Amino acid sequence: MKIVVNDHSGHAFTLQLSKQFVQSGHEVLHAYSVSFQSPKGNFEDLPLSESGLTVLPITITGDFDKYSLLKRRKQEIEYAQQLVHKLESFKPDVVLSGTTPLFVQQHLQQYCIRKGIKFVYWCQDIYTVAIRQIARQRLGFIGFPIWYYFKQLEAGLMRKSSHVISITPGFNPLFQEWKINPQQVTCIPNWAPIQELTPTGKKNEWAKRHQVVDKTCIVYSGTLGLKHNPSILSAAAEYFRKHKEVVFIIISEGLGASFLQKEKEKLQLDNLLLIPFQDFREMGQVFGTADILLAILENDAGAYSVPSKVLAYLCAEKPIVLAMPPHNLSASIVLDNHAGYCIAPDNLQGFFEQIEKLVTDPALRKEMGRNGRAYAEKNFDITHIENQFIKVFNTIST
Repeated sequence: MKIVVNDHSGHAFTLQLSKQFVQSGHEVLHAYSVSFQSPKGNFEDLPLSESGLTVLPITITGDFDKYSLLKRRKQEIEYAQQLVHKLESFKPDVVLSGTTPLFVQQHLQQYCIRKGIKFVYWCQDIYTVAIRQIARQRLGFIGFPIWYYFKQLEAGLMRKSSHVISITPGFNPLFQEWKINPQQVTCIPNWAPIQELTPTGKKNEWAKRHQVVDKTCIVYSGTLGLKHNPSILSAAAEYFRKHKEVVFIIISEGLGASFLQKEKEKLQLDNLLLIPFQDFREMGQVFGTADILLAILENDAGAYSVPSKVLAYLCAEKPIVLAMPPHNLSASIVLDNHAGYCIAPDNLQGFFEQIEKLVTDPALRKEMGRNGRAYAEKNFDITHIENQFIKVFNTIST
């Protein structure tokens, strides 16, 4: 089978899936955006073309402007045009497209329909939630038509797809509202490439380079966008000033990271270390350095976003503290497996107290870390995950 995996963000776990498809004898084109700010998988050690796998890094004009609806539409179409051009020669049987903006999905889906190619919409997030927030903040009531347009676009794209792969049953009520045929939806939860995320000891080169070997390190690694509230992290750093051995390490880029830089300077937060996205090959050392891992998510996004960073954290064998709605799938995994704590994002004091409990109890940190790793080892088997995707592809091809 000839498969296109289009992952605009460039995640590590989607690249792992493409490599697994190739190991099973399929021919794969894996596309991702070089211009989009996000943690990337390890594309550096991967030849751009090898037996069965072609990697297509797509670069657009300028940096991707995620907060300008007009500019990003132009950039999204530019990305889609480059991808479609490659599809002309690759001639796939199926296109699996996820973590991908709506105008890219629209352009790509239209091409697939014209050419008789099966298009599978891999629903990782509900984009309409973020768009509603942007429209409300910038335009107020008059932003409603913009939000409604994108809502119709997103729902229509899913209805026209050959199949929808959803990452959580939490999306189902919205799918029902959008009149998406439940027979055309399959839930395959996300995962992390556990074999590539084996943490090292605390005294590793990364920790030495950043001079934190002798610190209790509380780490956040990932994007900080509109569905996050980065002020939670600066407030936590301010609260933990009394713990001289504690340092907060935030690995991110973009608006959220810029906000934290200003907070660091304004509040003189010497215990707040801001670092850009790290090479995926160093993430084992980053996780080895961490004593506690953090993730945050606003209430509005709780039902329609499952942070992939939490799944990577589970591989790290370190406890996790979440500031997010407890009904989120990631939160349920952490809580059900006693791998950490989850506090509502508006309960700052509770968030601080759960972190503090772990700071002062190394044995509890070790126990929760082992529990998270055990969950990952049980559930992140890439062969089983691949089989679920192939079953969908075979079903829609008959």
